[in-house]
Amino acid sequence: MLESTSTSSMLSLASKSARSDPEHSSSTSLGYGAVDAAPANTITHHDVANDVVVNHAHPFLENNVPHEETDSDTPSSSNISYWTLVRDNRNFRVYLLSYLVTHAGEWFTYVASIATIERIHQSHNTTSRTSISILVSLRLLPNALLTSVGGVLADSYDRRVILMILDCLGSLVAWLFLWAYQMKSITALYVATVLQMAIAAIYEPNRSSIVTMLVSDEEGLKKAVTLSGLAWSCMTAFGSSMGGFGVEALGIPMCFIIDSISYFVSALFIWKIHGSYKASDSSVQKSTKSGEESSPILGNGEGKGANSTGDEENEPLLTPSQFFSMTMDGIKYLKSKPWGPFVLFKLCAALIFGAADVLNVSFSERGDDGEMDAMEGSSQRLGLLFAFVGVGCFIGPIIVEKYTHMDQAGSLERACVGSFSLMAVGCWGLSQVKRFLWVCIFTSLRSAGSSIVWINSSLLLQKSAASHMLGRVMAVDYALATLSEAFSAICAGVLQDNAGMSAEKVSFLEALLAIGAIAVWTIYLKVAGV
Repeated sequence: MLESTSTSSMLSLASKSARSDPEHSSSTSLGYGAVDAAPANTITHHDVANDVVVNHAHPFLENNVPHEETDSDTPSSSNISYWTLVRDNRNFRVYLLSYLVTHAGEWFTYVASIATIERIHQSHNTTSRTSISILVSLRLLPNALLTSVGGVLADSYDRRVILMILDCLGSLVAWLFLWAYQMKSITALYVATVLQMAIAAIYEPNRSSIVTMLVSDEEGLKKAVTLSGLAWSCMTAFGSSMGGFGVEALGIPMCFIIDSISYFVSALFIWKIHGSYKASDSSVQKSTKSGEESSPILGNGEGKGANSTGDEENEPLLTPSQFFSMTMDGIKYLKSKPWGPFVLFKLCAALIFGAADVLNVSFSERGDDGEMDAMEGSSQRLGLLFAFVGVGCFIGPIIVEKYTHMDQAGSLERACVGSFSLMAVGCWGLSQVKRFLWVCIFTSLRSAGSSIVWINSSLLLQKSAASHMLGRVMAVDYALATLSEAFSAICAGVLQDNAGMSAEKVSFLEALLAIGAIAVWTIYLKVAGV
């Protein structure tokens, strides 16, 4: 599950299309460049039926987007490097620190939760992969049910304020895990998990949407999204391995306490971000020099739209009917756009990597010779497996990044399709090897594929959607992915417990799914004109 950006995170990283590759004109059948111009001060409701569509070949390219002159030292060059982005963009730098701290803490709780379930079953001389599957699914289902709420909030209120409030709530909820451990109750642990993930579900659309307002040009957005994914990968490698060793060395209770502290620290970092981050601020229509109007998705790097004064009045609370209406508008918006099917990229990938966490538990209980090794050291091996997930998620996007370009949507699409090849090879390898070292290597290969598709599919959506609809677009994208991931995790547990299938056989099924995804997306993109 945590291979996602928000694999939690792409947690990260979580970690967002004008067709302009040489082989295609700007008016291909997919219709890239059709961007919605947001009515001024649109906050609580957007009427999709009266949506204004402005056709530009490349609406977000530097020569079309009017950048406001500011006193900010935010980098805006199309040749911006990762280091320049982090060094010169203070707001993004602080955001990134918040992102790192949050995901590090989450890994402590995740590994400690799995260890708690295993130890409770061990005390009764039983094992249950289904119990682990339920834990993974409960971490996912709130995302599917509540991301739409987060999307509406992201499109209605200041995203920075929402993130601070949710971080504070997360810090309090983390203590429920400690209570569940003291009670030795798997049910109580599930309840704490649901509450924590409910907060995360609302958090994710706001997090992924605010990134577009922290940078001032399209190339900066690409670097920011990729860097968020890499940050998630680092925390997967570092946080998960530390979580595994923390369970063994510090004990399970201390891991839950560390998670609570991390939420509070994250809130402090978000508080240090300057500016106003209302969606309406960055979606105000502006006139270009040629007299045409555009609706840039990007902010000015300071968190304010070009016409924002920072003194907007507080908006009234949304009613349930407004929540529902805005959610349905988001779905209608996606259905009306030729790039709408791209929300299915993550769904397809999640069917493959969704079973990974459940399978990793099985692999972690084996020694170096591939034989079952009881429970001794299993938390450490599980942490190492998750660390290799992070390594794969880190390396994959770096290798692919130089072959993808924000002004060539086709390159992003090809990266997504190609990522399924890595997942197919990784899953096939896991179905063949026994030694733990090789399990780690093929796990890393599969994770590289999942990270590539997560980041590049996010870029496609963030590049295409209008700012005032972005929160809802990302919410739908994330909800579909988490539903798919939960389904895959449940299937992995049931197949092992009830169908007698080994982790290797389930991995082979995942490889077949990856091959099928390659075929389906290749045919679709070819028919669509790629």
